[in-house]
Amino acid sequence: MAPHLTPAAPRAVDAERVLDAAASIVAQTGLRGLTLRDLAKALGKSTTVIVNLFGSRAGLVSALASAGLEQDRAFHERFFEDLGELEPSRDALLAVLGRYLRRRALPSAAFVRIWEELVVGGDPDMAPTLRAWEAMRLAAWERFLARDPKLRPMAEVATTYLVIEQFYAGALADRADYEAIAAEGLGGLIDRAFGLEDAPATTTEAYVARMTIPEAPSDEGPNGAIRLKLLDIAADQILAGGLPAVTNRSVCQAAGVSTSTIAYHWSDMRRFQIDAIWRCVFRDMPQQLDYRRPTPTTSPTLDSWSALMAATARASAKPGEGFYVRYARLIAHICLEARRDPELQALAMILRGPEGGGTYVGRAEVWPPQFTLSRRAATRFALWIKGQALIASALGEAPTPAQMVEGARRLVAQRPR
Repeated sequence: MAPHLTPAAPRAVDAERVLDAAASIVAQTGLRGLTLRDLAKALGKSTTVIVNLFGSRAGLVSALASAGLEQDRAFHERFFEDLGELEPSRDALLAVLGRYLRRRALPSAAFVRIWEELVVGGDPDMAPTLRAWEAMRLAAWERFLARDPKLRPMAEVATTYLVIEQFYAGALADRADYEAIAAEGLGGLIDRAFGLEDAPATTTEAYVARMTIPEAPSDEGPNGAIRLKLLDIAADQILAGGLPAVTNRSVCQAAGVSTSTIAYHWSDMRRFQIDAIWRCVFRDMPQQLDYRRPTPTTSPTLDSWSALMAATARASAKPGEGFYVRYARLIAHICLEARRDPELQALAMILRGPEGGGTYVGRAEVWPPQFTLSRRAATRFALWIKGQALIASALGEAPTPAQMVEGARRLVAQRPR
């Protein structure tokens, strides 16, 4: 016998169908591509139907976020149930972490794309939902890692580390070089949790030795000032709305120049966008973190280092926004776009391959002397602090120096006293 439908049931079915269609659009084009008009067209309905269900686009996005959270909660429950009674040994945990990233990179995991879009979106109204989302992820990993009591403290740093690695995995999961480098980084994270010494980062070092580090754009040469002005405008637009926000018209109008100006200075729009991305990376980088510039010859104290790191991860009104907040948001935007445009995968890989390399090169001047910064430790701390910065920004929170110290102690070996 068919189940009895209450008067409210057809409306619920309509809402579910609308949310499924909206999630599909977000996965393909991002939140900025979600319009009531296009959604209605995809459904074969009028926008009135959507407005009657959700009130407005903001109401639709809020409902989409709530549905995505519940779908992700179900994902985590199924994921860890499928592991049965598996003990989190070193090799088993490496397999579990890799499997987790691959599953969340699948096109079918549209709820993950919703989470990613909300994290980089910067909408304060979404903070309560994202806070619940983060609590759910942490609790799920804590329950699994509690099977080995000494691993439970790893849950907090691991879930933060996975924030940025998940963006990379979504863009690069089909690349063998990424899979090898990601596995090396995850292996280092696990070894640290088990109290093991770091092995050499052979795969990462080999990749870095082969790559060409891009030059930072400058104002040198003819018309250098106008070129840098255009790049600064584009960099701000990328940080605010992702790569699709940068158009010839949007940049030239903001600069007050002719729309032919970019074409005069760059061979094509993509080349201009990529130069703007590197402007984002190198602009305003603290001197202590910039391997290209001389740094002090004395090591920082733990207090001065932790204050610097907390400032780089702090979200505040521009221009006070922390470097790692901007950098993490940039990486996330590029990785989201690389899912839709394979030409950007090479750029995403250039960002992922040498993660942590800058601070590793200058480790004697950047890190307090009580820490021993191996290459693997530099990678995992770099991914962790970017994840910390991105989530804190999305939640409207400010990481503290004490949190930086705690993260460092969990991720980086300390010299014997």
